[in-house]
Amino acid sequence: MKTFFTILLGIACLTVVVWGHSNWNKKIAVASSHLSSFKQADGGSSQITTGSDQEELLAYTSNWPSTAVETFKKALKEEKTYKILFVGSPAIGSETAGSYPIVKEKLLETFGKKNIQVTLKTFNSTSTKFISDNKQDDLADEKADVIVLEPFILLNNGEVLPENTLKDITKIMDDIKANQPETTFILQPSYPLFQAKIYPSQVAVLKKFAQENKIAYLDHWTAWPNSNTNAFKEYLLPDGSAPSEKGYEVWSNYLIKYFTNQ
Repeated sequence: MKTFFTILLGIACLTVVVWGHSNWNKKIAVASSHLSSFKQADGGSSQITTGSDQEELLAYTSNWPSTAVETFKKALKEEKTYKILFVGSPAIGSETAGSYPIVKEKLLETFGKKNIQVTLKTFNSTSTKFISDNKQDDLADEKADVIVLEPFILLNNGEVLPENTLKDITKIMDDIKANQPETTFILQPSYPLFQAKIYPSQVAVLKKFAQENKIAYLDHWTAWPNSNTNAFKEYLLPDGSAPSEKGYEVWSNYLIKYFTNQ
């Protein structure tokens, strides 16, 4: 009888241990599930960027200038937000229209809001007036890691000589670099015009300037249809004052491919 009770007590103890272990595992699983849900709801901001994550992010930068890649690596290592600033005439878009908001959304989606900040500053001005108003000081205050500059090339058309445009661009970059030496500049033209005569040659001068000075140049005109054909009209508004939805789609897709390698 004594042996029977001993066996019975042993079975009871084993049952309690097994039940307790099972219950503990269930609690751990529930807690882990809640933590995972919290991280997803928080956009992953509480997660640490691992070495493999950094390698994946850097793979998206394969088209960037080497200086921009290096400063991005540094920002990731120091867990600082990297800032890309788009600057130019209103042709590049606004917070809600044009190519800018499309590009911004894709950049944030690709790199994550904790890793990258994308901002915009537009000026309805020629490059010469921009400098006379000392607007380059405003840009320097932004402390951007990369400035994507559309140097008012279309607004300069018929107003500022090409050689003076290049002088203005140089001064803008020099003044900003005096305050922010590590800032990388990327140049891009404004949108093409239908059957323009002089404007394309001015853009060609800008492209040559970028090549000679080893400045990254976003040659998005290569993605547009031939501007001398009637088919091109669909890519501009009827009065030619801005790209149409199709035009902005071409422009933004080019920028997205460049900045995300996708």
